Amino acid sequence: MTKRTKPIAPSAPHAAPSGPHAAPSAGWPLPGPIGGPARLHAGADQHAPWVWVNGDFVRSEDLRAHYFSHALHYGTGVFEGIRAYETPRGTTSVFRLADHMERLLASARFYRMELAYTTAELCAAAVETVRRNRLGNSYVRPLAFFGEGPIHLTPNHGCPTEVLIAARSYGPYLGADGLANGVPVTISSWRKFDRSMLPPTVKGCGHYTNSVLAAQEAAARGAIEAIMLNVDGTVAEGTGENIFFVKDGALVTNDEASNILPGITRDTVLTLARELGIPIAIRAFRPEDLYAADEVFMTGTAAELTPVASIDGRPMARVTGGLASRLQKAYFECVRGRDLRYARWLSHV
Repeated sequence: MTKRTKPIAPSAPHAAPSGPHAAPSAGWPLPGPIGGPARLHAGADQHAPWVWVNGDFVRSEDLRAHYFSHALHYGTGVFEGIRAYETPRGTTSVFRLADHMERLLASARFYRMELAYTTAELCAAAVETVRRNRLGNSYVRPLAFFGEGPIHLTPNHGCPTEVLIAARSYGPYLGADGLANGVPVTISSWRKFDRSMLPPTVKGCGHYTNSVLAAQEAAARGAIEAIMLNVDGTVAEGTGENIFFVKDGALVTNDEASNILPGITRDTVLTLARELGIPIAIRAFRPEDLYAADEVFMTGTAAELTPVASIDGRPMARVTGGLASRLQKAYFECVRGRDLRYARWLSHV
């Protein structure tokens, strides 16, 4: 990854190539997107102006990645998604920051990616990224990836490890109405990859092509999210969420044996449920268990705790004041710093 201090000047007109690569008779430059100065599409979303890159802060407009970065071609990167929340004191706190950074480093080790930073150093960089960008409710994205180098499939030999932390203001991932009333989901035809294919506990960039296919299929069906099954027909997870359901007063979810990424939000919800005295069962389950459930909901850093309103058009039961709403309330009390029993999970900006 390179840093530049001023925008790239417009390219000079292309000289017509000669020999076997000569331009067609229509002339040079070629019409359409091939001719003229080459540009990638400009970003449409608003992002925070400062990005932490390899130990230093860079203005976002002065940052670019090499087009032969290994990760761009092969998905050889690891990442985290972290939430920061405004607190009643008028400050901002990052939720379970150390846990996320430890998982980032564990994922990197799996791909033999050497990061020159400790958990504490990455946490300090994330806090400063939020502070410098003056963010409140926001999403923090640490990303480590193999940069420019050989195109061989052993990037740990010859490709540098690039590390960045970016951030942006962020609200409900699946919408405010989804948090309140639930979202429609579909059972995807795309199966979750098995641990014999890729390590499900690693948050790898390339792993998410599986989720992209399922999410695109869900959108084409008019659903907001997708639930992916394992090859044996048991439930794995959503495209970026763990799945819970409630039956007869007990909370049920699956574990690593079902090829899930054991989410940090999942762990938070299980901790809160134990504190509330809610019975918990950890086991594999099938779609039929969801259809017969009293409540179904999804958890994830982005999705937070979002109820499922329907599965493939089949309405899911909703219980006023049920376990889902109790846990959702407890979760937001926790992440927003209102429940001081969990102050250890907050990193103040």
